[in-house]
Amino acid sequence: MPRFTRPVFALLLLGLSGLFVTACGPTYPACDSDDHCASHNQVCVDKQCVDCRDASQCNKVDPCMVCTSGYTCARQERCCKTDLDCPGGRCWRDSGETTGVCGGQCQSNDHCPDGQRCAGEQCVPDISCNSDSDCSSGQRCVSGSCAEGGCEISTITFDFNEYSIRLDQEETIAGNATCLKELMTPHRVEGHCDDRGSDEYNLALGQRRAGAVARQYKALGVGEATLSTISWGEERPMCTQGAEDCWNQNRRVETVPR
Repeated sequence: MPRFTRPVFALLLLGLSGLFVTACGPTYPACDSDDHCASHNQVCVDKQCVDCRDASQCNKVDPCMVCTSGYTCARQERCCKTDLDCPGGRCWRDSGETTGVCGGQCQSNDHCPDGQRCAGEQCVPDISCNSDSDCSSGQRCVSGSCAEGGCEISTITFDFNEYSIRLDQEETIAGNATCLKELMTPHRVEGHCDDRGSDEYNLALGQRRAGAVARQYKALGVGEATLSTISWGEERPMCTQGAEDCWNQNRRVETVPR
């Protein structure tokens, strides 16, 4: 066995201890390089082994994965690859892009069928009005949209104590029916009476008048689902004078939007 002097022996021990320290390295999760974290499929950041340094360590399998500020991999909110990633919605992607953003049925009106518009990422009926009161002066609500002019619905009048439709009112009813079919919006047929007779009797008579007009509308092709009837009896007179001309105005049926 070769003999070493004391200085040489000390140098040999120092070299061996250096090799030992180099071979062992820091204890996990401490690190000096990515090599010290490789066995855990991690990378070295600020002397610590973590899941990721940037998105490249996360999105190799799922392109929607990102690296968070805590150096962990997480799925990006609303990110998607197909519509299957968006329950109840769609995956909106630009042409050529791998990922997109989960959204509703639409992003613009172009994505909706005819007669519908995009509101809150949902396709809804393209309706700007429900009645004439929703429109500007001189406009009417026609099929959900405000339009200039349009048809008019006239009042139907009745003989004293009668609910059958007079011959001179049939043309007016026919015109009203044509207008109702054009509008295609819900309307209420309201029966009225003059102030002669009891309240109970006039409520019943007003209902019969409203029913007679509504039946005529339906016979002329107006959809039953768009019509309802009510009687106001003598509660809503057009005038209050005790004369035939006034009573004639009160014996009526009006058809109004509801």
